[in-house]
Amino acid sequence: MCSNIRARSKGFLLCTAAAALLTAGVGYLLMVRLQTDSVQSIQQNLDSWRITLTLCRWTVIALVAFSWHYAVLRFAAASKLSAVQAEHLHGMRWRAFTWLILLELVLGQGMVVKFLDLITGTNG
Repeated sequence: MCSNIRARSKGFLLCTAAAALLTAGVGYLLMVRLQTDSVQSIQQNLDSWRITLTLCRWTVIALVAFSWHYAVLRFAAASKLSAVQAEHLHGMRWRAFTWLILLELVLGQGMVVKFLDLITGTNG
């Protein structure tokens, strides 16, 4: 039991460190890019990648939704989850999917900004 907790905390720390390094690397690249290029050229580059990045996000959401059942079964078979926990996770599948869709619409697609622009009558 103790080694399992240590393994999980070590895995969590490794994932956290990898996320921090990735964030720092992207931040560094953006700072270098901002110092060498104009804001307009960076915006044009982002606009050219917008559709690709949107498709990547929707693909990840679809993969989560369609692989959820298989992943829960694999964790239950590996004795990482009890039967009650597995059943609870099966019930949470569509709730998680719905939240991912809502986050994508609000953050990724900018629905709040579009809604506020519609209410105020501005063309943003």
